[in-house]
Amino acid sequence: MSANRAGSAAAPGHRRGRRSLNALALQLAAVALSFILIALLVVTSSRAAFVAQNDNVTNQVTAAAVDLTDNDSGNAMFTNVTGLMPGTTVSKCIDVTYTGTVDPLPVKLYATTPPTGTLQTYLNLVIDVADDNADAFGTCTNFGLVGGSSNIYSGTLQGFATTYPDYASGRPTTWDPTGTGQTKTFRFTVSVQDNPAAEGLSSTFGFSWETRTS
Repeated sequence: MSANRAGSAAAPGHRRGRRSLNALALQLAAVALSFILIALLVVTSSRAAFVAQNDNVTNQVTAAAVDLTDNDSGNAMFTNVTGLMPGTTVSKCIDVTYTGTVDPLPVKLYATTPPTGTLQTYLNLVIDVADDNADAFGTCTNFGLVGGSSNIYSGTLQGFATTYPDYASGRPTTWDPTGTGQTKTFRFTVSVQDNPAAEGLSSTFGFSWETRTS
């Protein structure tokens, strides 16, 4: 009986010892967790304190512009030219202006499309170029008075269209713009050949100026 009582008395003490160990382990774990949290806070704060930043913003790039304009306001140079007799010439002038932002290649002139109609074989065509003048579109009163003029084509309408059908084979105009706002005046002169085969014939035609970047 005394031995049983001694064992019973020892058991509560043993349980208290285990509880004490568990409590101590929990306390140590809590302390360790606290150290870990504090370390994380220190690291995070340290990282936030060492920050450097540099910006390069609002960059903008604009492409080059290569543009040609004229003063025809959408109108043809030769309109309602009827009854043209052999030996009679009709001249029309047009201003072409370079409005681009870069130094382009020389301007070329070519047929917009192949002429239509059958007069093209018998229609003489002369093209001259000069410095800009004060004439209105279609008129050539002051053409070549300043600086003279240069002839860039003499032949037939058909010959021009056949020889200069596009930019690659275009007729050089002797004009090489070097800056925006530069203008040249082109004079186109037509006349019908003295050939009975030309009687009553007609043709429609157009011209294009073009330049490109190098």
